[in-house]
Amino acid sequence: MLVTMGDLLANRIGARGRTLLASLLFLALLHVGAAAAQQGSELQTFPPQPLALDQAVEYGLQHNPLLHAADEDFKAADQGVSAARAGFLPRVDTSYSYTNWQDKPFSRVEQQAGGPTVQFQTSDTNLNHWQAELTQPLFQGFGITAQYGMAKEQRNIAGYRKTETRLNLVRNIRNAFIQTLLAQRTLQVAEASVAQLEAHLKDAEAFFGQGLTPRNDVLKAEVALANAKQQKTGAAKRLVILRAQLNRLLGLDEKTELDLAEWSKMPAPDDRTDELRPLQELSVRAERTRPELSAISASIRETEEGARFAGSTGYPHFSLFTMYYREGGNFLASENDFANDHNAAVGVRMDWNFFEGGRMRAEINQWYHKGAALKQREQDLLKQIRLEVKDAYEQLQVARTNLATARVAVKQAEENLRITTLQYQEQIVISTEVLDAEVYVTQARTNYYQALYGYQLAWADLERAVGEPL
Repeated sequence: MLVTMGDLLANRIGARGRTLLASLLFLALLHVGAAAAQQGSELQTFPPQPLALDQAVEYGLQHNPLLHAADEDFKAADQGVSAARAGFLPRVDTSYSYTNWQDKPFSRVEQQAGGPTVQFQTSDTNLNHWQAELTQPLFQGFGITAQYGMAKEQRNIAGYRKTETRLNLVRNIRNAFIQTLLAQRTLQVAEASVAQLEAHLKDAEAFFGQGLTPRNDVLKAEVALANAKQQKTGAAKRLVILRAQLNRLLGLDEKTELDLAEWSKMPAPDDRTDELRPLQELSVRAERTRPELSAISASIRETEEGARFAGSTGYPHFSLFTMYYREGGNFLASENDFANDHNAAVGVRMDWNFFEGGRMRAEINQWYHKGAALKQREQDLLKQIRLEVKDAYEQLQVARTNLATARVAVKQAEENLRITTLQYQEQIVISTEVLDAEVYVTQARTNYYQALYGYQLAWADLERAVGEPL
């Protein structure tokens, strides 16, 4: 009878080995399934296509690491409040010590003045000491209250910083999104210019071949085409960089290709004013809502609490304590032939520092100067915010005016190019006029898109300057 190698191996492994192999195979399948599920989950979180601006902002707020870091900072500050609140509560300490005396501890007592002394042992040579103590602060010179107030202000500051990070992220995503749209349009304008100049070069070569135009017309067309191709290459490179910047803000791989949808934010038609409130009202709103101002106000309040904490050392500190201990020769300290094996006590303790080399006064002055510096920065920040609102407001008005002018200029330039091209084909005008007309069209289209997206950028900057949606 023939016995295969597989049969021999199966016999050697036995039932226990087969069970082990089956378990390993099951774990491997679970791992592969979990990896596949994770990969599927990651694919599900990919932003929708085409991607609208509001969707990009929402996706970025969920996946950008800077906002997650700000959230962790806030959580850390919140734990600091919990830690400071613990200062109001009682504190429980326990300790254990073991002492081994080289010689037996003893004491001598005179029975009578000038008489003989009696010597007796006072403790075991091996001594175990267990102790538990509870301490409840009663009055700490307002120090605990000040520390708690400082912790709450630090949490407020972290919250305002988180809001500031969110506003900056929204503004940055919007700017990168709009700049990418502008780069796409600029590339399209450059591609249209190349196509138009290629067609003109064919016309120039045909006319030169028929002897109707000089060689110079062909050379001029070739030079113009070469310049247009360089402009196209530069526009394509800029688009790649802007896409990578947008992907970074969204928490995506920099090579991710996103199909971006146009933002519907446009100026009101027929040169009517936008739904904007007056500049003065926007400035007032910014002063009320900007988290930077709120953060610096919280920092000022923190310095006031810090000065209170520094001055708390000048007051007496009172605390209530209770203590229980065991002491004996064995580990549990239950055997003591020389003293109490256990005892308890309750009492009140006062600590008061009378002199520390002027340290308290110096620390109070330190907090005072910090607060004064923050107040000066607050005034400067207030002026800066007003200037940011005014600048964004004026940029919005300029972009709206430029957009209305650019619309007309594009129509005029395109019509001029159409007429000039027809005239050149009829040999009424020279090649240079066609090239000039093409330059006018390219510049007019570029100006139009810069005004259009410049208006959207100014709107995003104005909302960031105000600190809330308009």
